[in-house]
Amino acid sequence: MRLALRWLATLWLAALLGGCAAASWLGFKGDKVNWKQVTLTAADDANGNSPVAVDVVLVSDAALQARLAELSAAKWFAGRGDIGSTYPGALRYRSWELVPGQRLEIAAQALQGPRVAAAFVFANYQAPGAHRARIEQFNGTLAVQLDSAAFTVLVTQ
Repeated sequence: MRLALRWLATLWLAALLGGCAAASWLGFKGDKVNWKQVTLTAADDANGNSPVAVDVVLVSDAALQARLAELSAAKWFAGRGDIGSTYPGALRYRSWELVPGQRLEIAAQALQGPRVAAAFVFANYQAPGAHRARIEQFNGTLAVQLDSAAFTVLVTQ
């Protein structure tokens, strides 16, 4: 009888964990990143005709999300190693460097993983400014357009 009860309890728990509501019920907040494609495009005069480093940053911690929302790109690039050490497991990012006129298409799998609370793009321009954008939508196609002294982010279905 005990064996049967354990077996039923195990089945119930497995069904509960597999359900759609289980993620929020168990405290897993945020969204899955489900972009079909990520495209980075640098204009011919991007960053004053110089290469520009770009990071797409995925955050799963609310405190870190608030901290990154305040950082300029210059501070992000200078301190990303320390931030990653301070918040292990709450931060993941991918980095690229584009030269003017270059276009990169990144596979969707490159940014998939655990649920995220927020996503940011940082571009390391020579010109002063925050050069940071928060991404609000986690599905569709993500396009980052790097222009001469600033960039834009567009997510489309």
